[in-house]
Amino acid sequence: MADDFRLQEECQSLQDTTNYGIPNEHDVHGMDAGSIMTLLEGAVESVADSSENITDPNVFDVYRSLLKYADALQGSVMNKLLDSVTSGLLAECEATARDLEQADQQTFMAHRQPLEMYAFLLQWFVSAAEKVKAKNDEEAPAAAPQKGRRGRGGKATGSRTAHKKDSQWTWMDQIPATLALICKVLRLKTHRIWTTTPDRDAVINCLTRPAYHIAESEVYMKSNDIKLGVYKVICLAVKHHGHGFGAQISIMQCLQYYEHLSEPMAEALTVLAKEFDHSQLAEEILREIASKNFNAQDSKSPRAFSRFLVRFAELSPRLVLKQISLLLSHLDSESYPMRMAIVEVIGCLIREIAMSEEGEQESREKKLNGLFDLLTERFLDLSSYVRAKVINTISKLCDLPVKFPKQRLAIAAHTVGSLEDKASSVRRYAIALLTKLILTHPYGLMHGGLLKLDEWQERYDAVCKELEAVDVEGMERPMTEQESDEESGEDDEDDEEEEEGDQDTFERQRNRDQENEEEEYDNQTVASSPMKSARKPRRSKSRSQSIATYASSEAGDAMEVDQEMLEDNEVGNDDIQGFDDDEFDEGYGDEEATPQNSPSKGNITLNNMKTPFRTPYKTPKKTPAKTPGRTPKTPRTVQKSTKKDKKKKKKKPRKSQLDISALTDEQVALAALQSNQILHLKLRRKYYAEGLNFIRQIEGAMEIIGQLLGSTNKAEVLESMEFFRVAHEYQFESAQVGIKKMLHLIWSKDNNSTSEDGKELKGIRSRLLECYRSLYFDPLPDMEPKQQVNRIAKNMIELTYDATLAELTSLEEMMRTMMDDDQIHGDVIAKLWMVYSSDKQLPRQQRRGAIIIIGMLALARRSIVTDRIDTLLKVGLGPFGKADLLLGRYTCVALQRLNGSAKKVKGSLLDKTLRLEMDNPIFRKLQDMVENPCRSKEWFGMAEQAINTVYALGEHPDVLCNELIKNLMRRVFNRERAARSVEPDAMDEDGTPGGEDDDSSSERALPQSTDMGDAFELSQLLFVVGHVAIKHIVYLELVEREWKRQKDEKDKAEKKAGPTSGPSNAAKDGEELDQVAGNAEDEIGERIAAVRETELLYGPQSLLATFAPMVVHICGSPHKFKNQTLRTAAILAFSKFLCVSSQFCDQHHRLLFKILETSKDPNIRSNVVIALGDVAVCFSNIIDENTNELYTGLSDTNLVVKKNTLMVLTHLILNGMIKVKGQLGEMAKCLEDQEPRIADLAKLFFTELSTKDNAIYNNLPDVISHLSVGDHAVDEETFQSTMKYIFSFIEKEKQAENIVEKLCQRFRLSEDPRQWRDIAFCLSLLPFKSERSVKKLIEGVPFYQDKLHEETVFTRFTDILAKARSNKSANKPDSELKEFETILEEHRRQGEEDQALQKRAEGKKAAAKKRATRKTARKKAAAPVDEPEDSDE
Repeated sequence: MADDFRLQEECQSLQDTTNYGIPNEHDVHGMDAGSIMTLLEGAVESVADSSENITDPNVFDVYRSLLKYADALQGSVMNKLLDSVTSGLLAECEATARDLEQADQQTFMAHRQPLEMYAFLLQWFVSAAEKVKAKNDEEAPAAAPQKGRRGRGGKATGSRTAHKKDSQWTWMDQIPATLALICKVLRLKTHRIWTTTPDRDAVINCLTRPAYHIAESEVYMKSNDIKLGVYKVICLAVKHHGHGFGAQISIMQCLQYYEHLSEPMAEALTVLAKEFDHSQLAEEILREIASKNFNAQDSKSPRAFSRFLVRFAELSPRLVLKQISLLLSHLDSESYPMRMAIVEVIGCLIREIAMSEEGEQESREKKLNGLFDLLTERFLDLSSYVRAKVINTISKLCDLPVKFPKQRLAIAAHTVGSLEDKASSVRRYAIALLTKLILTHPYGLMHGGLLKLDEWQERYDAVCKELEAVDVEGMERPMTEQESDEESGEDDEDDEEEEEGDQDTFERQRNRDQENEEEEYDNQTVASSPMKSARKPRRSKSRSQSIATYASSEAGDAMEVDQEMLEDNEVGNDDIQGFDDDEFDEGYGDEEATPQNSPSKGNITLNNMKTPFRTPYKTPKKTPAKTPGRTPKTPRTVQKSTKKDKKKKKKKPRKSQLDISALTDEQVALAALQSNQILHLKLRRKYYAEGLNFIRQIEGAMEIIGQLLGSTNKAEVLESMEFFRVAHEYQFESAQVGIKKMLHLIWSKDNNSTSEDGKELKGIRSRLLECYRSLYFDPLPDMEPKQQVNRIAKNMIELTYDATLAELTSLEEMMRTMMDDDQIHGDVIAKLWMVYSSDKQLPRQQRRGAIIIIGMLALARRSIVTDRIDTLLKVGLGPFGKADLLLGRYTCVALQRLNGSAKKVKGSLLDKTLRLEMDNPIFRKLQDMVENPCRSKEWFGMAEQAINTVYALGEHPDVLCNELIKNLMRRVFNRERAARSVEPDAMDEDGTPGGEDDDSSSERALPQSTDMGDAFELSQLLFVVGHVAIKHIVYLELVEREWKRQKDEKDKAEKKAGPTSGPSNAAKDGEELDQVAGNAEDEIGERIAAVRETELLYGPQSLLATFAPMVVHICGSPHKFKNQTLRTAAILAFSKFLCVSSQFCDQHHRLLFKILETSKDPNIRSNVVIALGDVAVCFSNIIDENTNELYTGLSDTNLVVKKNTLMVLTHLILNGMIKVKGQLGEMAKCLEDQEPRIADLAKLFFTELSTKDNAIYNNLPDVISHLSVGDHAVDEETFQSTMKYIFSFIEKEKQAENIVEKLCQRFRLSEDPRQWRDIAFCLSLLPFKSERSVKKLIEGVPFYQDKLHEETVFTRFTDILAKARSNKSANKPDSELKEFETILEEHRRQGEEDQALQKRAEGKKAAAKKRATRKTARKKAAAPVDEPEDSDE
């Protein structure tokens, strides 16, 4: 047998088992289970007697036969087979080991053949077991029952066998023991048994192949025991048996074909290098990977190799660092996964070098600088994935204790640039990195972690002044001889200290401090946020006199903060400023008395902090416990800085005692001290300069991140929100703007989703609520409950300061949501009521803010207001409200909340509103507020809300409004005669902002005035009349709904009472009843419409009808009624009257258009535009005739008018209120408006319009004509950018084909080269994906062939040709495209010849004309000579 068995040949033959020849082969398929077991047992017993019996051909062939037909074996047979082979191999291995120790060559060489045979059988068994498992998994439902390896789909006859097989045959459990056995065999000294290299390699390959085979299964490699077994087999083979080259080939193949082996192979090489001290294989593999070229189209293998490199760099960065110069070639690889891998590898190397203390500092810094340069270069990589990976890698580096101060500013600058990247993932990671840079910034060593620009600028300026003072002092002080000798040297050293000493000494010291921080970190308390750490109480400790002196210089700012807490953003309130100490009984006064517990101003504690002038790397002893700073940094520096403070304190007394001592070298010591002081000041100046630079970089990024809050990418929005939250906590000045912008995200649809990296993202709405809660509502540690309530109430009130209407609306929704979720405590609401009803003199904004918030909360819970109506009437509609009309206005809004916030359901007759009797005190108070004499323009807003409240709550609001209008009318007209004797005219009362009388303006208006009443009071009257008219329409709709509801209830009652007849009669009666009910509802609707149409403005008993002619007269007489307030109020009332009756609208709507055309006041034009939108909704058929004039507002010089026009037209067009008749070109002009808000609104309009069926396609020809030729034409650059955007909505191929045909026909009718270029550009924007599009273009050649001589036109058609050829469609008309190219060239040449001929002809014509002119001139010159002769004759 020994002569017949050749291991290498047998292994090669094993690759095709079906044709593998066995001399004594047994037909296993034809044997039953008992026969197979008997056959195996014979062989097993033989091997059990002696492991060398495997060399018996009969025994060996039994094993081979069973393995060849392993798919026919039962589980028990497979188990027994494996046990026999492994036990035989183990026995043979032990025997060989014993004989090798005796060093008898003849004895141990006898073991060679059995070992080879066992190795061969084990290899075959592993591959057979894998195949059996695969067959069992994949083909179980179709397998024959006699094989006994069926899955769940097997028949009953095989189920018992299958169950037995499942219970006994578990190859996965046997793998670790098998691998351990192979490891034991590999510990033999194989070079003594197999003396030739090929033989030894054959045996080692045979032993290691099972390990590689097992590794190919992803399931097996998830088991840690199996994975470690595979690693050990490979490592032993490489280390002791020269398997390095074979392992290199195998590992490279594994990486190439099995993606799941990337990280395991990296781990195996790490084990080999670290535990077996064999790094050569890893280095060889790295060199081979470095020499590989990866194609951009190949996606599988680059990913596998990239994951391998990254994992290996994480585990063995030192080995990778040796080969990094070769691996860097992949930074230029076409395959972006490889570039990503190298970026991550560089990150791992930076981490390793930074954290390691091996080597010299200069060498490490040089390596770090080089690696960071490579990283920052990749910020400009072509692939967004690589750019994102760069940012992600740097973000991980920011978590290290080493802060990389030299590179941090450059990283921040590159990251800010990445905020404008076109890829959303890059932008998202850039925002996250900026957040991380703030959280881990290294500028909290001296003053805590807050980064307020003004404070840092003050510190920088102070250090600069002190440095100048020291320099001047040094110049004035007389020098000793030794100083004068050293003067020149010191001058040079100063420069070096500033450039190198500032940098190197300071950075090295700071790095040492940061490394020491890690040891001390465990003993420190870490604050959860800078704001929370700021408010922790501090214990004062004794300090030297110099420290106290410095502290007093900075403590002055501390007292200003509380005063400004509520003054910030307050405009127009000069009487009361800030919170008084006792302004709340239990409230803000207590809070302000204790600055360390201040709720929202962390800089209070910062300014009170007594910090000495020190070098940046010597942290003040008291800073961490007091100052709100970076969480990971400030607390850790406490112990170290304490030690340094003690040292410094010991030195300071000696400095002060130098003047007393009679030392001979006194001057020299003073000079040394002074130079040391200058060095420290320079270091601090550098420290502050770097901090300021960083702060300005972050501040500069705020505007872009604010825009990204509106991104359509959810992850990006969430990162932006987190950035602003963190920036706000660190007191960046611009963060407040972002926090306010975030508020509008409350309208986002809240649904969880998954990001690109598989993480579940929170909803934007829920994240917004979390951010606001953490900033304004969450309780702070170490604060009394009463102070917590005061702080939260104060924060809520401050949210209303200087808020726009949009911000208040969003804030209202957020408050309602929070109230719905019971997140607002009852004590906070009670505190708000306390602020609102306080008898003390509070800032106006504060009291207003309280009632605004109360009104918002009442949307969710009506009881908040219903329980305190008396307070509302007493304060908001009492003396406070009359003194502050805005307070009265918001009180009216809060009163409207008595009706709750139930939204009307379309078509529903249900009405849950609360209606009060008209004798209720609320209405008397409201009437008093409106009738109270007042000259402020704020009255109009208050009156509007007061009337809204009357109509919202009153049972009969018309009764009260009737009386109100009459009283105001009496005030305007009845006392006029008496008033005229004292004051001839009061036309121009609104001339001053405060609404007080302006005598000079009255005198100026006197000669022109012929009005019969006070202009301001008349304005008030007209405003009330107009608003009552519009509210009465709404009220009539409610009346109509109530009548229908009562009618519906009555019908239902009749139906229930009357089903006495048979079912058929009942059905018939029911149909008739429904018909009658329907008729009744129609009658109700017609009756209400008649009231609105004919009675309100034309009825003999109508009060409004009295004012209609007056309003029309005032609006139509601008020269007579010049008062601005009066005209504004009259036009507003007139606009509302137009919405009441179609008859009135038909008669007078032209006047509104005339006002829009002629008015010079942008506010009036803006109001008219909005009014026209409302009128168009009410009576679209009337306005539809004059829609052209609506578009004139788009070219208005005033931004507000233009914006309102665009918004109104957007609403009307998208909702189908008006038809577009060729005016879309004016809307398209707005796409390129200089104002971003206008351009964004226009883009939103076209995006929404594109969702309507063919709307853009139908109007495209008109838009092109409008922008290309005529009075409305724009320049070519604007035309091209506009059309490029609009053509992006042409997606249907059929539409593109038709547009090609229409545009080609336009060439025929155009003679202007500019129009040719525009049409050609529009053609080039189409995709030309289909064959028909190209054919239409070729068919249109006769229309544009004579225009191809124009260079731009020909270029556009060349672009079209290239685009058509680049399409990958199967129907690409190549022959037509070649023909088209020939036609283009031919006609271009012909056109150029025609042009040249025309020019020559024109030149000859001009020359002939010139000659004729000369001849004529000569004749004229000769004519005077002949004339005398004629006269003589």
